[in-house]
Amino acid sequence: MGRDRRRVVIGMAAAAACLAVGVAIVTGTPVLDRSEPAPSPVRPPARVTAPTSDGMPTASVQPTANDYVMNGLRYQARVAGAALQVAKIDDRPLSFTWTPTGTKVDFRVFCTIPGTAWASGVGAVVLRLREKAITTRACDNVSDPLPGERFGAVLNENLGVRVGEPVQLAATVVDGNGRELTSPGLLLGAAVYTSGETRAVDHRFNDIELPVFAQFHGRIYRLAEGLAKQTSTDWFDAIVELRGPAFEPYLVVCGVHGSAKAHSLELAGTPGGQSYEFVPADGPASGLYLAPVHPQAAGPVFIRQVGLRVASGELFLALYTRYE
Repeated sequence: MGRDRRRVVIGMAAAAACLAVGVAIVTGTPVLDRSEPAPSPVRPPARVTAPTSDGMPTASVQPTANDYVMNGLRYQARVAGAALQVAKIDDRPLSFTWTPTGTKVDFRVFCTIPGTAWASGVGAVVLRLREKAITTRACDNVSDPLPGERFGAVLNENLGVRVGEPVQLAATVVDGNGRELTSPGLLLGAAVYTSGETRAVDHRFNDIELPVFAQFHGRIYRLAEGLAKQTSTDWFDAIVELRGPAFEPYLVVCGVHGSAKAHSLELAGTPGGQSYEFVPADGPASGLYLAPVHPQAAGPVFIRQVGLRVASGELFLALYTRYE
């Protein structure tokens, strides 16, 4: 796996956390350090550290008997219409068998390295299906108690899985050189969800599908509008723009789909903005990013290509507004 520096959907991510369809939200994957691997891992701490408030509304999520829970982190049995098929959380590389109960699925991964100010620049979790990279996600420095909220896109790519036929999934945390990374308190998780109701982001690009409903901090949001366009070699044309709603919380989901080339992307119009790096080798579900936007004045939100890389695929941008 790699980035242009050899490093780290549609379904989300997280306390913040936007696809390469065909398939989690959230935050981008900044260029990683090429530091040496950290010391051997220790067992995870007894408690997780919750993210600081991002100004988004929250609601408690009641546990159910079929949730997967470990160390205070929970993959919900059902989240915004998506149903859990399998999940694992541990402080070391994951390797487990998945027997599909449905093939329209969303892969949701996370990685936490506590005590690291810039965890996203240190490591990333890579999920592989039969040795093929499906998706990656940069590590966070605090734990998201509901990692199942990090959805991806619908993977239209044929992954060769069939209902009832077991396949092997593996997840590993790596550094900027693709080497296994260990760190005290590190946690990683991977889950497969059967996709809930989905919809094309833009009727001109029916292969780019996102969930109709999304959950963030326990609150439900609905896909309100979306646009997509072919990437362009014309820098001034390489942009997709929507207008954000006034004084209400919403989610921005964006990325690049169907690309055979690496891209540098920039999201603007949201608090702080975000920069992202997409590399096809990171897997078909690695080009989706999510950003939460707390209530603010209405204004344009846009995703654009930056840099001088050759363009391919489609850019997309969607807004989710609060449903309940």
